[in-house]
This record gives sequence, structure tokens and C-alpha cells, in this order.
Amino acid sequence: MRRISFYADIDDIDRDVIMRLEGREQHYEKNSEVVDAGQELDRVLIVKEGWAIRYKTLEDGRRQVLNVLLPGDMFDLQVLVAAEADHSVKTVTSLTALSVKPSVFRRLLTESGKLTLAFWWMQVQEEAFLREQIVRNGQQTARERIGHFLLELYRRVQITGAHTDDGFRVPLTQTVIADALGLTPIHTNRVLRQLERDGLIARDNGWILFKDEARLAEISQFDPSYFHLDAFRMRLGRE
Repeated sequence: MRRISFYADIDDIDRDVIMRLEGREQHYEKNSEVVDAGQELDRVLIVKEGWAIRYKTLEDGRRQVLNVLLPGDMFDLQVLVAAEADHSVKTVTSLTALSVKPSVFRRLLTESGKLTLAFWWMQVQEEAFLREQIVRNGQQTARERIGHFLLELYRRVQITGAHTDDGFRVPLTQTVIADALGLTPIHTNRVLRQLERDGLIARDNGWILFKDEARLAEISQFDPSYFHLDAFRMRLGRE
């Protein structure tokens, strides 16, 4: 509900449609495989609590983390048009998800045009994240990549409400961050320590605290306009 409310002005009717969504809760332990590449899909999963990663693995074991899944994110939407997963999903914390049959999800989209638009905008945003990932890994330095990645995660966590005014808890290991950014864990650790020495961030028991968020954004060339939140609000106002 919190995620969708960023993309639509939810009224009582829409809220009732969502709350009547038929599904069952599924619980996964930390470091559990939720989806295996090649697996036949039969459900849409909505993250209620916890973090996960979407990734692909090469034959020699090298892994590319494609994106991070947070509360409110949906995955396996490809089950609506295909039956086999082309990627894997693994939890990085314990995770609770709502499992919804494709037919039930399709019915949700037919009952409310406003919700359909909101879900569509969520997919537009996810595609924007993937485009940023391509540019980040293809053109930015390691320092820029890590700063940009942390700021992007912080903005996404702000939507879920699980943040403070100056930081958020990041349950990702340095290996996961490295696999997301095309770096080695050693290089990732070195850059994080340098960002601390430069007074840009602080790390405290799994938390990332921004000591100079504006400066880090400038260094990382982080422009949150690709989240498209303002564009959606403007379009909604015109309609």
C-alpha cells in the first residue's frame, strides 16, 4: 500500500480491492533461493518484509546482481506472459512475501484503472533502475558506482519508511555490493573505507549514515529524476 500510494491517490475503493487480494504468505530464511533460473513460474510474489536480490550466474560461477528487491516490490510478473524464470532470486535477510496466482493478479488489474496505472508506473521505474545500472557499471568509477548505488537504495528505502533522516540499514554484504557493481569485494571495501575517511559516509553496525549527502550525490552524479515520482504526480494532476 505504501509503495503504490507513491504512484496513485488511493481511495477507499482501491484500498479495499488491494486488501481483498487473495494470496498466501510465504516465509523464507536468510540466504534462501526463492526462484531458480529455468524454474517454471506459477505465482506473483510481493515482498512484505525483508530484502532479496535478483541475479544471474555464469557457467563458471561468476554472479551479476541485477537489482535489489525491497518491501513493496513485486517479482515474477513475467509469469503473466511466460512460464519459465530467466533469472534467480535469493534472500539476503529473512523474507516474507505474499504469493498471488496470476489469475488473481489479472483480476486486480481489471477492477481498478488507477491501480493498473500505478503498477505500470512501478514497472517504468524498475526499467529506469536497470538503465541506471547499465550506465553505472559501464561508465562510472568504483567510487562513483558505490556512492550512486547507496544513494539509490536510500531513496528506495525512504519509500518503505524504513530509514532515518541521515541513513538506513543496509543488510547487503560487501560481496553482494561488489557483484551488483562489477567490482571485487576487496576493492569495494577499500572504496567504502575511503568514503568514510573523506567524511562522506559512516558505517555503524550495518547502517550507512550520510555525513555529506549533497557532496556524495555530486561526486556520484546522482540525479534522482529517474525515479519519475515528480513526472507521475504532474501527469496525475493534469488528468
